[in-house]
Amino acid sequence: MSAEVHFLNVAWGDSHAIRLPSGKVTLIDGGDGAVLPNRDHPLRWLDRHGVEEIEWLILTHLHEDHLNGLLAVAEAKSIRNAVLPYEPFRLPAAEDEAAYVPLAGQMLHMLGAYLTLIERLREQGTAIRWRDGYGSREKAVVWEEEGVRFAHLYPWLGDPLPAYQMIRDMAEAGLPPTNDALLSFFEASNHDSSVYRLSLVDEPEHDIVFGGDQPEPGWERMATRDDIACGVLKAAHHGLPDGFNERILALTRPEHCVIPIEAARSGPYAAEWKRLSKHAQTTIRLTSGAAHGLTYRLGSGAAPAAAIESDSEPDA
Repeated sequence: MSAEVHFLNVAWGDSHAIRLPSGKVTLIDGGDGAVLPNRDHPLRWLDRHGVEEIEWLILTHLHEDHLNGLLAVAEAKSIRNAVLPYEPFRLPAAEDEAAYVPLAGQMLHMLGAYLTLIERLREQGTAIRWRDGYGSREKAVVWEEEGVRFAHLYPWLGDPLPAYQMIRDMAEAGLPPTNDALLSFFEASNHDSSVYRLSLVDEPEHDIVFGGDQPEPGWERMATRDDIACGVLKAAHHGLPDGFNERILALTRPEHCVIPIEAARSGPYAAEWKRLSKHAQTTIRLTSGAAHGLTYRLGSGAAPAAAIESDSEPDA
């Protein structure tokens, strides 16, 4: 493939970098932003590869393990273009944040962090595009150059966006968000997750699909309007059954799968992943499987440009 794809070890979270021969970089998600010895960080990846400007910054959906690391990137690097899931919204301020249960409080701060990201990008003159502009077959291509195409597969206009509807409902209520509303947003956000496809224009069998955290119903919708087979699948939702299962593998038919998860949290799923690997005849790699300074390359022929890379110490 004439583009390098790096799946970063950000532990329980997603961050993936695409680099063209020209040096242009697309960054998809940013992990949770933690700087620890047993995980990477997108800013560290950019620094060690000498990248000062990001051509495209992509956020798939609003969860901390995809959003938070992008704030540091936006503070430190020049970003020309961004594709973000929602236009800015205004929620009534909470009078007493101590009234929120911990997870609801996290969601409240995360929604604020998303608005901060938009502000930081606007301050540096980034051209921000909202995801719904790519919501049809005719308008799905985000960029295409050097024989490589990056396209938006999901959601398209008309696909359900339950988390966004909850934000709109909270904003229209004119009252501070409740615990129940914020917890419901957390549960629904994966269903709003974007899915993207990187393709060689002349070799579609080597496509790489970035599944975000999209659960099975979204994959079923995608399959009704397109062939979503690929060479490499970035498994959705850390390889948990709602986003990575036999049905999804039957629809995507990947040669290789990459699961973004830390080794310490993978134990409960290992047996099922082994079964799926054998049943679907696909190899499965964890992003935490790349030890300090090591790159695992996937496949043969055009596929080896897809790699799991780490500049972190091995997971415990």
